[in-house]
Amino acid sequence: MSNQLTDKVVLRHGAVLNNRMAMSPMQTHSGKRGGFVSDDTLRYYNARSKAAGLLITEFHYVSPNGGPAYVPGYPEQLGAYSDEHLDGLRQVAQALKKDGNKAILQIHHGGRAAIGQAVSGQDVVAPSQVDFSFLDYPIRELTVDEIDDIIKDFGKATRRAIKAGFDGVEIHGANHYLIQQFFSKLSNFRTINGVVVLKREWRFR
Repeated sequence: MSNQLTDKVVLRHGAVLNNRMAMSPMQTHSGKRGGFVSDDTLRYYNARSKAAGLLITEFHYVSPNGGPAYVPGYPEQLGAYSDEHLDGLRQVAQALKKDGNKAILQIHHGGRAAIGQAVSGQDVVAPSQVDFSFLDYPIRELTVDEIDDIIKDFGKATRRAIKAGFDGVEIHGANHYLIQQFFSKLSNFRTINGVVVLKREWRFR
């Protein structure tokens, strides 16, 4: 029988994975109001510390207006947009790494899917102002300055992840959240000199 799945993997930058298995990000619906971890969050990740050599958390929103991606309350989506989240992030990293595995924090911005903003009476932002039949709340087009701030928020969340003990981050760019919204002709109608252009969406423009 082959031992390939249990062989160690050395990545190009020198990190060593104990085996070739990875745990994909799975939403736990376990956070507390404001995106803070709960005892349920920690129990979940503690129980999975031996699941794979590489463990990826569920999505954490990087900006105050980036989530939660469902109705706020308890349970709620986890956040990484403030230094106040550091203690909880540190506990999650410790839970995942206690058996020698590598831990990755998944980060994202919900864009138009940040329903928690709508429920709280706040602006829900997106690449363009579009009336979608499946949304029962309005969305507002991001300004260039706001886009720049969100890009910086991804960097700040990454620094928090590393400070908390994670080995890296995974940027969530799918599932109709903000990054994918910039790539879609159905949701990005931003213009340059009056012409709709999608060539620079990867730069959030």
